[in-house]
Amino acid sequence: MKVFKFPLLTITISFAIGIIAEYNLQWSLSTLIVSLFLCLGIFCFLFWKSKKALLQNTLFGITTYLLAFTLGMMSFYIHSDLNSKNHYSKKSFEETNSIRAIVSTTLKPNEKYNKYFITLSHFNDSIASGQLLLYVPKTNNETLHCGDEIWLNNAVYPVPKAFNPYQFDYSKYLEKQNVFHQIYTQENQIKIIQRHKTTDYYIENLRNNLSKSFEIHQFDSKTKAIIDALILGQRLELDKETIADYSNAGVIHILAISGLHISIIYFFIVFLLKPLKKVRFGAEIQLLIVLAILWLFALLTGLPASVTRAVTLFSFISIGNYFNQPKAIYNALAISAFLILLVKPNAIFDIGFQLSYAAVLSIVLFQPFYKKLYFSENKIAVYFTDTILVSLAAQIGVLPLSLYYFNQLPLLFLLANLVIIPLSSLVLIAGIVILPLNYVLPTVAVFLGKILEFNIQFMNDYIHWIAQFKSGIITNISFSGWLTFSMYLVIVAFIYWMYHTKVKNIKYILASILLFQLSYISVKWNENQGSELVVFNEKSTLIGIKNQNSVIAFTDIPENHNTTLNHYTRGTFSDSLRIFPMQNAISFQNKRILVIDSFGIYKTSIPPEIVVLTQNPKINLARLIHEIQPKEIIADKSNYKSTVKRWEATCRKEKIPFHAIAEKGFYRLK
Repeated sequence: MKVFKFPLLTITISFAIGIIAEYNLQWSLSTLIVSLFLCLGIFCFLFWKSKKALLQNTLFGITTYLLAFTLGMMSFYIHSDLNSKNHYSKKSFEETNSIRAIVSTTLKPNEKYNKYFITLSHFNDSIASGQLLLYVPKTNNETLHCGDEIWLNNAVYPVPKAFNPYQFDYSKYLEKQNVFHQIYTQENQIKIIQRHKTTDYYIENLRNNLSKSFEIHQFDSKTKAIIDALILGQRLELDKETIADYSNAGVIHILAISGLHISIIYFFIVFLLKPLKKVRFGAEIQLLIVLAILWLFALLTGLPASVTRAVTLFSFISIGNYFNQPKAIYNALAISAFLILLVKPNAIFDIGFQLSYAAVLSIVLFQPFYKKLYFSENKIAVYFTDTILVSLAAQIGVLPLSLYYFNQLPLLFLLANLVIIPLSSLVLIAGIVILPLNYVLPTVAVFLGKILEFNIQFMNDYIHWIAQFKSGIITNISFSGWLTFSMYLVIVAFIYWMYHTKVKNIKYILASILLFQLSYISVKWNENQGSELVVFNEKSTLIGIKNQNSVIAFTDIPENHNTTLNHYTRGTFSDSLRIFPMQNAISFQNKRILVIDSFGIYKTSIPPEIVVLTQNPKINLARLIHEIQPKEIIADKSNYKSTVKRWEATCRKEKIPFHAIAEKGFYRLK
């Protein structure tokens, strides 16, 4: 009897939980080593002992999962750049720092800057490691490429935290990619020492040349951006309007190469190579060609996380099919996820990683029940039924994560997927066919390119039409991490009941729904308890007061703060939002807040506890402090930096707390 009977899926989950635990607990290396050897010792003892037993005992199973958990913690520690003794953060920072590094990744640019990840080799003339986020003006004479070794002398700044409560925190996003600091350079400030012809260099050159080969078609910018995204995995040129349309229609996954695109390529290659099975060693040749093409495509796209996990998954599916194990999809999912997390533990925090595996697992779990819903044996009817059911299954799998990360629910995703999935499949296959023709038969390529362009434009127009239905998407949904977990319990209970359709098992569904309801009540009750005042980190003055389940905002330019207020109202689970013009005196919990604007008026009969300085008031701050004796002074982001520094020096001299919004972030008073 085999000793090791534990499913790979649950072991992989234990490994992933270990990664998350180490990220939050930050155990030391010595603690991890002791824990690892302890678990390993118990595991080896029970493994040896279990060979003499007819049945595995429960303790052996628990030890196996604990070992996987501890290995996950150790893997995260080893791969964390901060734990390297040469990490630049352990060096002394100067006003300007001499930095030598290699460009490792090209990122999506913003309006003013091109953005890159650079890997350090030297920091202030000493050997160093780690990554930095580099901003280079678009007006710079030379464009940086992967493999460029550069030198620069600049100030290094921490990546700023979220500007306001409940907004996307870019610093945490980068932190999970081992990036903690950033550099802003001026025009022509970077010196390129040499260009290393690394693998990334050759891949980037090849990808750029392949992209340029489509210039013979003279596509418009939107069409060209879709081609680059679908075929080469490059989303750098996608405009905001296109991204917003695909997001609102619930098909944003179409624009990022993932499992859907790799599956299309996989089945297309298998279809083309089907005749090989008739020759000797044909199955082996087919397997090698499929694996080679899949990984070549992954390299071509630059090995982004979404492509790597999809290609890894379909590689194991290919191997399973070769060994006549096509149903071992769960093992393929587990092994692919385990290998990715082993090499890059931070992938567990990647939203795309979570969404893709949740979608695939959901599709696989619901797949046995698809045939029960077929209303016709017609191939076209079966195809459309499959499209609807697969889309629905995927949407169920990612629903809790979508609500948590994006706070919206697209209602027309089925209508969008019915058209977009076949169209995007056609675009992907046609693009791959046209790509070599651009070089060998440009005339034929241009002719086929017209068809490709028509399909892409039709796809964009259709998505734009879907996205225009405002009632087709529910936005600003309040959701939390605990609600995400409890909603997944409801989904798991429902799937369990589908596999074990007994009346008594309905109790698990009812219990999970009750838990979700209680979770929502608990989260909302906790958020609605108490009150707080927030001076937001905005260019124009915005002050908000949350009182239980309602929010009151004070601002003279409400149209500039819609997004910030929506984030705040949603994050606090508030039911109402009222906006009033800015007032000079605001009362909060028996505390008086005095707002001094550009007029500089602060005469008041009741001394305020807090003073908010806004719009550069021309005042003598030392005199103000002596006259009204506030307990704290706040300067919002509407003030000049030089003025704020002068105020800060005055407050330091007068020994009174000073909070500069532009430097320290939003101010919160509870």
